[in-house]
Amino acid sequence: MSSLINLSIIRDIPREYPVIFLDFCKKNSLHPPSIHSGNGIALAMMLHYPEYYWSREVCNEFVDKFNIQTNDCIQLFNKHEQWGLQTSNVRGKYFIPIPYSLSKKHKMRKDFKFDGTEEQKQNEINKIKSTIMHDYIDSHNSTWQLGHKNPESEDNTNDNLVLQPPIQAKYRDKYIFLDTLTKIPTPKTLIQLYQQGECPYTEDQLNELKTWLDSL
Repeated sequence: MSSLINLSIIRDIPREYPVIFLDFCKKNSLHPPSIHSGNGIALAMMLHYPEYYWSREVCNEFVDKFNIQTNDCIQLFNKHEQWGLQTSNVRGKYFIPIPYSLSKKHKMRKDFKFDGTEEQKQNEINKIKSTIMHDYIDSHNSTWQLGHKNPESEDNTNDNLVLQPPIQAKYRDKYIFLDTLTKIPTPKTLIQLYQQGECPYTEDQLNELKTWLDSL
């Protein structure tokens, strides 16, 4: 990767992935997206033009030029770590590093095994399901309360309100609820977790957040 790609050099879309890439996938039991899909087309372009990188503007021009349907062209180029391929970590530049390597997410999932017997695994699953049943499913409707999605916001409109079972009460002042089940720590809570050595983010993720916040 050395320079921004010029779409004038692209006359058609590759119909196959490079052989060396397919060998890499086979060796590592990876399953890339269909080359006929939007993600597959974007991946193929990056693989066939490894000496170039792609910008948001060029990605937009590319999908327009080849009439590729998508709500966000960047999603086609930067979501390949999900299935196992390491992509660029350079902000605003999309490409596949050479030599190919496995993404952190894939390494984390690969060969993951429950540290116990199959019976212990099933018991743990049943405990989790039982907890969910008790705290959410069996909690009577009359005990549910209306709370704020963002406890630090003064917005009292429906956009900032969410129905919650009693179990959520202990989280209400410390977490922002994206919906009834999904929550993220408020900035104050995140700082506190970090100070206590319980931060849910890795150092790389914190640096990613810092870079984004600095750009605002």
